[in-house]
Amino acid sequence: MNNKLLNVTNLDVHFGPTQVIHNVDYHVNEGEILILMGPNGAGKTVLLKSTFGLFEKSTGTVEFDGKVIHPHPSSMVEAGMSFVGQGKRVFPSLTIEENLRMGAYLWSDKKMIQARTEELIQFFPVLKKKFKQIAYYMSGGEQQILALARGLMMNPKLLLLDEPSIGLAPKIVQSVFEKIAEINKTFGTSIVVVEHNLKSLLNIAHRGYILAEGKMLMEGPVEKLADSKNLEKVFFGEIA
Repeated sequence: MNNKLLNVTNLDVHFGPTQVIHNVDYHVNEGEILILMGPNGAGKTVLLKSTFGLFEKSTGTVEFDGKVIHPHPSSMVEAGMSFVGQGKRVFPSLTIEENLRMGAYLWSDKKMIQARTEELIQFFPVLKKKFKQIAYYMSGGEQQILALARGLMMNPKLLLLDEPSIGLAPKIVQSVFEKIAEINKTFGTSIVVVEHNLKSLLNIAHRGYILAEGKMLMEGPVEKLADSKNLEKVFFGEIA
């Protein structure tokens, strides 16, 4: 049986007087790729950000790596969690090397930072090739790879990815998903992905949840969810 790396229970999230996440439970096992699915407005991104501590008006219990932890970005990073947001989030005026070093801002050991940087540019050859280039001049796909690499700098146990394919050409999307699968296999990193482009991601994910209107509707292996008529019904708004 897989061990739970992350276990979230009874999560409620409010935007002002409006409740957007309703008593949600979900977990992530060690070494798995988990996908959060649902139509626009289902609460997927809110759930991901709340787990990382980006929303203050949330209640519930978050247990990570065997310890109950109060979600806050700095405490989650220290505990071994990393978040990569939407939209190729890089520092455009910095070089690839400088962007990567920003991902290890909690480390003070220069040798450790250098070793991790070398490991990641070997893993992502495009970054090695353009190591001294300003990020602004990279293609959209290259910037997304850089964002992924920066999120991996501190060797997190859990990587949270919010819409990694957004704004990318179809051919680039496929290569990004392949790299996500490779990250999981090479580093043993558990990964949670919020993604609208399900076709390719369902081929690499192990398990998933379906959300609608801030509530969990289903969970299970991706084969079960992909074959379920409930997935189609959710995206066409036929059930809630």
